[in-house]
Amino acid sequence: MPIEENTLPFSATLATSPLQDVTDMMREISKYTDPTDIVREYIKRIRQFYPVDRVIALARPDMNSDEVFYACMGNWDKPVLPWGNLENFEPLGDGLLKNLCLNGEPTIVNDLTDELSENDRDILGEMNSLRTIPLFNKGEASQMIVGMKAEPNGFQQEDLSALVWLGNLFGKAVQNLIKAQELSVAYKAVDRELKTVGQIQRDLLPESVPEVPNLELATYYEPSARAGGDYYDFFPLEDGRLGIFIADVSGHGTPAAVVMAIMHTIAHTYSGPQKLPSQFLTYINKHLCQNFTTRSGIFVTAFYAIYNPQDKSLTYASAGHNPPVHRKCGASPVSTLDRAGRIPLGISSEITYDDATVKLTSGDRVVLYTDGIIEAFGSDETQFGMDRLGAIVGRCDLNSTTIVDAVVNQLHEFTGTTSQADDCTLVVMKVR
Repeated sequence: MPIEENTLPFSATLATSPLQDVTDMMREISKYTDPTDIVREYIKRIRQFYPVDRVIALARPDMNSDEVFYACMGNWDKPVLPWGNLENFEPLGDGLLKNLCLNGEPTIVNDLTDELSENDRDILGEMNSLRTIPLFNKGEASQMIVGMKAEPNGFQQEDLSALVWLGNLFGKAVQNLIKAQELSVAYKAVDRELKTVGQIQRDLLPESVPEVPNLELATYYEPSARAGGDYYDFFPLEDGRLGIFIADVSGHGTPAAVVMAIMHTIAHTYSGPQKLPSQFLTYINKHLCQNFTTRSGIFVTAFYAIYNPQDKSLTYASAGHNPPVHRKCGASPVSTLDRAGRIPLGISSEITYDDATVKLTSGDRVVLYTDGIIEAFGSDETQFGMDRLGAIVGRCDLNSTTIVDAVVNQLHEFTGTTSQADDCTLVVMKVR
């Protein structure tokens, strides 16, 4: 019957070679991911090679101060981590231990004499020899491990080099793991916040498309991250007319989402004339420039159109936005609404915008989109492009909803697993 290893004295549990001992230690340590578990396993194993009776950890959280903190590492199941939270540490008073830590050098004291201070005696107790292993960070000994033995002359000078080497390599690995865990916790917290921002942003978008005589509408919105800078909206106007708005804030993520929310607020406070889209864009631009964008360098491309169901006309103005695609069912040429373009919103408060009008007929399709659609990359690093979008828009068998579905399906097929850096938004109009 095999004898359990932990029932044998150390001399009987050694493997056939020091290399095997080290290999076994590294194999066991590699099973853990929690820093406390790793430190516990390391201490248990390293004490077989370099036995001690007691260990304390010293820490200097501020290298510009001579404050030193200490913690006893007597609980081997839950050892303290000098690289992490110092909640289990206490201030260390003046004496030998503090001086050794401030000195920051590997040291052996094999005869602890009556020169010890009262602070030292409270901590050292019956110990008669000690060995210090400094742990370096950015060139400074910010932590120190002190091993102690009850017997005098308990430590050998020749062991120091290996212990300093092993201790610092192991300490740096644990320190990096602690930082990785802290970053993971911070990332999860930020991700939760971004999810909330993204949900708020989605709540700002229209819940449904409005009902307009002789017009079908469908939309699609997908941010590249939790939150994005794309925005679309509808504004019911007098005489049954409908304002259709699409915008794209420069940049991505939270800053773009914040500006998008600001722009939503500005757009919904507009109470001026509703005849010309240019007046609406001029109003938004003025308020963005005066209060939000000129110092940040953020700008917004936007397109605003007013559809009149009585004569099927579309009057529009553009602020540097991608010209919408206009195509008749089965017609060969793909045209764009590009006759009223000016610079993006948020750059200059002095800019005013122009208007243009196009008469639509039954079967006409107009697709408003952001550049995340046409600039999406495939696996071969080519872009989705206007040709693919125009081909789908021209299909006679599709209505507004199925045009959106066809674009999205082909876009996903085109991009595959390639991650995209920009938000994607579509607003599709089909005249009946």
